[in-house]
Amino acid sequence: LTSGEMALLEILARNPNRVLSRDRLIDLLKGYERSPYDRSIDVRITRLRHKIEPDPREPRYIRTVWGKGYMFTPEPDAA
Repeated sequence: LTSGEMALLEILARNPNRVLSRDRLIDLLKGYERSPYDRSIDVRITRLRHKIEPDPREPRYIRTVWGKGYMFTPEPDAA
């Protein structure tokens, strides 16, 4: 993982089963400057999913909560 991906994963892991908005994630990433329409969180989430998810198209650990943000689920539902 890159340092940015690791920092994001640490934030998500410290807040299991809790929805974190893109803005909140940006606030929690130290040394990160926000810009309007910033999609870098989405890019990092996508890259993380490709590295840690069994099937990134059907995420089990990093879930999108539509209209709200992202949620880390350390113990995904059994398939």
